[in-house]
Amino acid sequence: MRADELDLPGAAIEYIKGYASETLYPPQALAVKAGLLEGESVMVSAPTASGKTLVAMMAVMAMLERGGRRAVYLSPLRALAAEKHSEFRGMQRIPLDSPVVASVSAGDLNSRDRLSGNLLSMTNERMDLALRRDEGWLDEIDLVVADEVHLIGDPFRGPTLEMILTRLRREGRQFVGLSATITNAAELSKWMGCRLVNSYWRPVRLAEGVCDGGTVTMDDGSAFEVARSSRGTAVELALQSVREGGQALLFVNTRRGAPSQATRASKAVSRMLSPPETRRLEAASARILREGEGTELTKMLASLVSQGVAFHHAGLDQASRRTVEDCFRSGHIKVLAATPTLAAGVNLPARRVVVSDITRYDARYGRNMPISVLEYKQFCGRAGRPQYDDSGEAIVVAGDNADQVMDEYVRGTPEPIASAISGPGPLAVHTLSLVASEPGITADGVREFFGRTLGGRQGRFHEMDIDEALDTLEGLSMVETLDGSRWAATRLGELTSRLYLTPGTAHRFLEAVQAAGRGRRGHHTLGFLYEIASSEEFFPVLGLRQRDYDAAFNLASSHDAEMIRHIDPFEMSRSLLGLYGWISEESEAAIAERYGVESGDTRRMVETGRWLARCMAEIARYARLPDVRDELEVLRTRIIHGVREELASLVGIREIGRVRGRALHEAGARTAGDVASMPAPRIAAVCRVGRPAAQRIKAGAARL
Repeated sequence: MRADELDLPGAAIEYIKGYASETLYPPQALAVKAGLLEGESVMVSAPTASGKTLVAMMAVMAMLERGGRRAVYLSPLRALAAEKHSEFRGMQRIPLDSPVVASVSAGDLNSRDRLSGNLLSMTNERMDLALRRDEGWLDEIDLVVADEVHLIGDPFRGPTLEMILTRLRREGRQFVGLSATITNAAELSKWMGCRLVNSYWRPVRLAEGVCDGGTVTMDDGSAFEVARSSRGTAVELALQSVREGGQALLFVNTRRGAPSQATRASKAVSRMLSPPETRRLEAASARILREGEGTELTKMLASLVSQGVAFHHAGLDQASRRTVEDCFRSGHIKVLAATPTLAAGVNLPARRVVVSDITRYDARYGRNMPISVLEYKQFCGRAGRPQYDDSGEAIVVAGDNADQVMDEYVRGTPEPIASAISGPGPLAVHTLSLVASEPGITADGVREFFGRTLGGRQGRFHEMDIDEALDTLEGLSMVETLDGSRWAATRLGELTSRLYLTPGTAHRFLEAVQAAGRGRRGHHTLGFLYEIASSEEFFPVLGLRQRDYDAAFNLASSHDAEMIRHIDPFEMSRSLLGLYGWISEESEAAIAERYGVESGDTRRMVETGRWLARCMAEIARYARLPDVRDELEVLRTRIIHGVREELASLVGIREIGRVRGRALHEAGARTAGDVASMPAPRIAAVCRVGRPAAQRIKAGAARL
């Protein structure tokens, strides 16, 4: 099907030609034939890079042309939501009668962002929060695009996606589901009320194979040899692709393995770089050093990037990850060693994908477990660069089980998607959100709602499971019966749902603030941080290493007066040690060196910590404990800025962070009023800023 045949305005068609091509990819054409542009709900199950984003774009443009009001694009990850928003911004240039106005909401779950525009990119969790709050713009949604729908089967993210799709379904609202190729796509599309577009087409032919020793056997029966060396088979497979003019993505199963594998490849790759490539990579290396946090990990990354290789994992700060991604997209980085998070994140295709291990540590079992076939296929989906390669290769490094890997993974079928909402934890969480948003709902009404979920359709839970969830919530004082048959959330339940906490965490936070309220005033810092870092919502949680035990014991003993309840130092985490170091004004480099908590981890801990501190403060307000609430608000400020308590009032001034705040404190300032009364030249000298910045700081202090 040619783009000129689409029932869209000429300007939209010209945009599609420039964005993709004059001829639609087969999955795109099938979606159009299924009624996409007429408002029919469609689910597209197709491989990575088969053009699913353009399906969403066409649906948005057609919806606006029909007089529709708003579309939402749901993503499982913030990075994906931001990436899609960046793509959608290009649509704003199309001169349509109803022009596209794109916006994104993928920030702090406790934020009060103002959503505008008619194309909203957001995470599933942000949409769930909007539904819990019953935000006014929800009634204006005429199109819902759900990306990565197959993640409904994920035990962590799946229940939220399943819940919002169940709640958003209503007559007249168009749904577009985008998914990897899955076994039970027909079942999933029927549940969503969509017409199924099931395609195995991809723009670059994919070949899969298994490496046993020095021999690679492909799925078509062909074979070739790979060099053996001390660098290891996985690295040699990557280098072979580079020598043939391609790039390689090397998936490893641990963070530690990513820089190790990249280092092994570095010298060989550096010898294959052209002088212009070397100059560009040296500039990128300098940028990483300039924008990074000065940790040893950042320095290692910068050195590797200058040699044409890199690693990518969640421990890197955002600026470093962005530089690596840009250099890989441009083709200057030849080998990228990455953890599995990259497979579900940003789009970085390579000619060859090397899967170094098909096992990964699973905390539920306490050991390495085989990954799913679906996840393996997600890795494979990165193989082949459209517009650069005619084919892509995905090769698994196997040992003496090569035949088994070939049968189960290469020739295997992805597992059917099964609902994960039936677990007692997710069921209680989402039962509370339903009761809080529909006060007076009967138990039968709750059962009827969950019967409409995928889990209900698959028969994954029974009526007694709903009754147990309601009983659990009632025992936690989250819900109550109105007349013996109808249910409503209590004030605590409403607050818990609105704050996006699990009932267990809210109950634990309530106990903590009440215990703090019964004791002395102020200085429960370590106690509150322990509660925050021990909650289900806190992320990432990094366990203690042998070398961290002394630090944990020293922290617990020296700050015993701050504790709310007895804590066994063995129950602490490196996350807690790092977070306490952060609010004690330790640098990110020092935190990384002392506790092994890298910059990316610190940033995520700060983000979740500030959110949870605010949640705990709101629970203290509910419990009518103003002193405890005030202490928690101070703690939240300290977490945001990474400062000691004496700087909390100073960092509230605009343009004042931990460095300038400390300088002002050493100059005698203790409050915003002190800064407001300082002469501007004095502020400029203390903060080492120019006169205009000093005037802004002085004016900002005066407004507080």
